[in-house]
Amino acid sequence: MIQAIDIYYRLREEVDSQVAVLEKLHKDWMACRKGCCSCCLNLSVWPVEFYAILEQMKAAKWPKPQFNEGKECGFLDREDGCQIYPFRPIICRTHGLPLAYWQDDSHPPGYGIIFCDQNFDAAGDIGFDANNTLNMDQVNEKLARINIVFLEENPDLNLAPADRIELRELLTCLEV
Repeated sequence: MIQAIDIYYRLREEVDSQVAVLEKLHKDWMACRKGCCSCCLNLSVWPVEFYAILEQMKAAKWPKPQFNEGKECGFLDREDGCQIYPFRPIICRTHGLPLAYWQDDSHPPGYGIIFCDQNFDAAGDIGFDANNTLNMDQVNEKLARINIVFLEENPDLNLAPADRIELRELLTCLEV
């Protein structure tokens, strides 16, 4: 039987594939490199993502990260490298890229594009559209559905679909 965490891993692979296409497409503008952490911050994630990350870190016998309180994201090391990079949440995998989100409050309502100014500041009017952005509403909808299935599979967690878990809780769970 396929479990929700396995479906999450497939979604993450799908996002990674889409990210690779966008990174290649926008390579002339992308300034993101190891050590760039402008987009990094302490996050909370849905339970399915938290437990998938935890499961993979344990399976890999990944060393317990040192949480750095002074950093925007406590999982950044002294050189601003991500200590959980192979397992990072989906949102972290999309940092710096042009992302499309539906905006009800725009006039007229429609998709708005967010992106890192360090990447696309010099791009001028690049003309973002559905062909060169990642639709995060679609990704988040899939992730939300997977999370509901995960919670149904794990009623003992006693969590609701809207509940989130701070990523820093990995530290507590990795001690066990």
